[in-house]
Order: sequence, then structure tokens, then C-alpha cells
Amino acid sequence: MRSMLVAALTALVLSAFGVTGDWRAPSRDPVLSAPGAIDTKVGGTWCGHVQGMCATSNALYFALHNQIVKTDWLGRLVKRIELPPHCGDICVWKGRLYASVWLAPKEKDGKYRAWIYVFDAGTLELQKTRDIGWEGGMDGITCMDGVLYVSLGMEDWKSSGHRNMFGKFDAETLDPIGAPFVVDHGEDSSCGVQNFTNDGTYFYASYYTLDEAAKTPCLIVFDRAFKVVGKHCFGHQQGLDVIPGGRDGAVRFAYCTTINWNWKHRFADPPIPVQALVQFAELKDGKIEDISRHCMFKKPLK
Repeated sequence: MRSMLVAALTALVLSAFGVTGDWRAPSRDPVLSAPGAIDTKVGGTWCGHVQGMCATSNALYFALHNQIVKTDWLGRLVKRIELPPHCGDICVWKGRLYASVWLAPKEKDGKYRAWIYVFDAGTLELQKTRDIGWEGGMDGITCMDGVLYVSLGMEDWKSSGHRNMFGKFDAETLDPIGAPFVVDHGEDSSCGVQNFTNDGTYFYASYYTLDEAAKTPCLIVFDRAFKVVGKHCFGHQQGLDVIPGGRDGAVRFAYCTTINWNWKHRFADPPIPVQALVQFAELKDGKIEDISRHCMFKKPLK
């Protein structure tokens, strides 16, 4: 009887999200905690914290410094692949997983280069790569209407931390669409857009603020013309994606933090494995709030 009740409640929660299948109710349990899900070091390179995440109806994807991990919604490892650092954000579109990758130079005096890597979202097999000709960093990536939008770091960040470069690329061919362009969102940040997602109408860009304790806006909402239409204080996330279910006018997010991350962990012996905590938030009526604890319940169940 107890198991039937739990199943019924879970089904109700999933229905509230407007999805069916493998989606699970919000949880406080770390997702990336299963043995073998994360290697703290790959090829002598420390994996660092979660760089980005994205979600589909039956899988969660996590990008770290030197690997991509796929799990189900219960955190069970499906596939893990290694790749050269530094991997940034990721997104899924039409069965493909796109990753922003910043590669070290092969030559001693060379410069770092930004690449787009494309994987089969089911198997995580590499399909194609593209050097986009950018010599700075690249992190945030999202796809809207067949166009990839990428964050190309900041322009003259030491004197103007709120000016960010963006680029557009055809999601099929990876060919550039126009030249990189500057967006000034008016908030000082470090490292540019870390996580980038969209709901088909608006873009949601997550930044690291220069002073987390100051509680300055770190989630910026842009329209299609990259005009700022909203700013929100939402902590320092290391993964962000829109999930379906906003039938009541809300936009809902899955977001991720690396709960046991510390720079000192790279020197730990034995190594400390990465644990990622996936939670949920809701943006409605101009306000954003964490909904992980109470799921979607607005009224007592009958």
C-alpha cells in the first residue's frame, strides 16, 4: 500500500511538471555520487567542479573540466566520456549534445582556441568538432530555432566586467552566422556566461558575480535581440537548464551545484569524488525561488 501511495504521489508531481516518463520529483540527494560516475583525475588532469548541465526527458548530462557524464534521473551512471580540458557548458538539440570546449595550444607559444564539440546524445559518440576561430575562453552554449548561441568570454574584462561577447552558429553545419557581438548587461561578473539556456522565447544567462556575498544579480534574462528584460539573484550555479511544465506562466529550471567542491581537493589523497546536487527553481511574476523542498504542491492533496 505504501509503495502504491508513493507511486501515485510521484505521478501527481510529474503531471504538475507537465511531463511523463522518467522525470522524477525534486530531491536533495546528490546525483553524481554513484561509484565510477566521476574520476577525480583523468590523464593527470583534475576534473574540477561541474561546469554545466542539461536535461532531457530521460537523462541528465553534466560537463566537468575534462569529461561529460550522463545519468538517469535517479543519478545512475549511463555513460562517461573523457575529453581534453577545458569543457564548459552543454546543451541538447535534436538528439545531439553540443559542448563548448576551450583547448590548450599544441605549440609552446600558441594560444588557447575555442571549439564546438558535437556528440550523439544517446551514445555520447563524437560526431564532429569545429574550431570557431576564437582565441579567448568559451563557456555558455544554448540552441534556439536551429541556431547555437555561445558565450565567448568578456571583452576587456579588467576594466569592464559586464561586457560580454557572443557568437551565433548554424546548429547543423556549425558555420558562423555573422560576427561576434557585444552585450552589456550592466552587472559586473567574472568569466562571462557560465551557463546558457532558453525557453524558446527568452535566453537565461548565469554568471559568476565578483562578490557572491553582495547578492548582486547573476541570472540575466535576454529577449531574442539580447535586450535585458530581467535580472535575478540566484546564487552561484554550475549548471542550469529550462525544464518543461510552465503551464501556469512560470519558467522552471533544473540547476546544479557541486556540493563538496574545493580547490584543495585537487591535492587530496585519496582523491575526493565530485558530488553534484540537482535542484529546481521557478521564475514567475518577476520573482525566482527555489522549489526543491516543496516540489510543485500549492494546495493540500485530497
